[in-house]
Amino acid sequence: MEFKTTQKVGLILGPVLAIIFCFISLPGLDDLAVRILGLTLWMVVWWVTTPVPLWVTALLPIAGGFLLNIAGGDPLDNGVSTYGSYGAPVSIMVIGVFVLGAVIEKWNLHKRIALNILNLFKGKPVAVVTGFGVATAAISAFMSNTTSVAMLLPIAMALNEQLGFSKKDGFSKALVLVTAYAGSIGGMATIIGSGTNMASVGLIKDLVGINMSFVDWLTIGLPFAVIITPCAAFAICKMFHVKDYDLGDTLVIKRELEELGPMSKGEKIAMWYLIITILVFVFNDQIAAAVPWLQYISNEGWGIAVLVLSFIIPVDWKKGEFLMDGKYAAEHISWGTWVLLGGALTLGGMFAASGIAAWIAKGLGFLANWPSLLVIIFLCVVVSILTEAVSNFVVVAAFMPALTGLADTVNMSPMFIMMAVALSASLAFMLPSGTPPNALVFGTNYLEMKDMIKAGLMVKIIGIILFPIVMFLIARPLSPLF
Repeated sequence: MEFKTTQKVGLILGPVLAIIFCFISLPGLDDLAVRILGLTLWMVVWWVTTPVPLWVTALLPIAGGFLLNIAGGDPLDNGVSTYGSYGAPVSIMVIGVFVLGAVIEKWNLHKRIALNILNLFKGKPVAVVTGFGVATAAISAFMSNTTSVAMLLPIAMALNEQLGFSKKDGFSKALVLVTAYAGSIGGMATIIGSGTNMASVGLIKDLVGINMSFVDWLTIGLPFAVIITPCAAFAICKMFHVKDYDLGDTLVIKRELEELGPMSKGEKIAMWYLIITILVFVFNDQIAAAVPWLQYISNEGWGIAVLVLSFIIPVDWKKGEFLMDGKYAAEHISWGTWVLLGGALTLGGMFAASGIAAWIAKGLGFLANWPSLLVIIFLCVVVSILTEAVSNFVVVAAFMPALTGLADTVNMSPMFIMMAVALSASLAFMLPSGTPPNALVFGTNYLEMKDMIKAGLMVKIIGIILFPIVMFLIARPLSPLF
């Protein structure tokens, strides 16, 4: 793989900028806070230019922490720790969630779910595109956005080929685009819908002491996914004139279902495994109250229990075949995301402990006289633009700690502001660099850059318009946390 010029420049520029920061002063910040800002800049430069894998950059709080004289293995008198968050409960839960996604993928359950949804809309082009978007969003709510899009994109491409559409046809472009966008939007629905959500939950717990449950997030995030997904799909259909296409024979969907055959034993077990996992995530508080010996159940604990159970639930006892195996898990689980999440949480903790968060909040003091509606719109626009070029993890890790101080300044609930940032970080649609799902669909060669920018801008505007409406009129009345 070619080592690009931007990567070469970023490799050197990151640490150079961090070192320069060690010798400057900023009004309102002590030397420690300035060095942490230098470390943050180093990480952002490497995250944007990718001279090393993203998860390697996420380890800089440890490696760069002692190099820049910030902290070591234990919190010093300054209260800054660069190790603990890598083992935070929410970081550990990520592994369990990834195993859940791997089980669904291993037994092909995702494909059966998607094809059955599509089969409901056969023959109607707008309905097929919308149905595919709904299927992608539904699956993405319970597994990695990237994984769900990677699994469903081949189905979209096969459907285009079977219907005789070329890569230049509007229907083809719409179908692959809706796959990427619905993957990101569907991930907004649940805590486990994306790594960014889990990072946000961890930061919220550290910063304001609220331990969000699966239901807490669901009541806020689900309305966004339910409302924005079909609106985005209809807009894409309109842009690419999908309704003008004649689908003719849509037997490819039925044929794919026939090829799957009846559900295998492994697939049936995987289905019940998924259903029970979701139910326990949703009702773990009630289970803890009703069953004394399960009083310590939590999202994090259940996430790891799910992981362990997948390796001991037999599919074929005689052959020693279980729901999950070590080789498949090692190959299909994004272990780097675990480290990436730990780095984001660590950076957020450093911002809070060093006073940087309060300093940023003070800089946002001009929002104090703004109506709460305009504050949310402002944050949504800024965050959704930044996430086109910078990892969602970075944006959330940088913004979240500052928002606790901002909440006091603008007299709003810190939870309300932080959830607005957490959710708007998913509105990255314009560039391949915005999210891995964007990059996946762009790599199919169905799209030109102008297609993604034009469609992405339109969906982003829809998201920004709908965002405050859903946040104020639906999420706030439903959630007891605001």
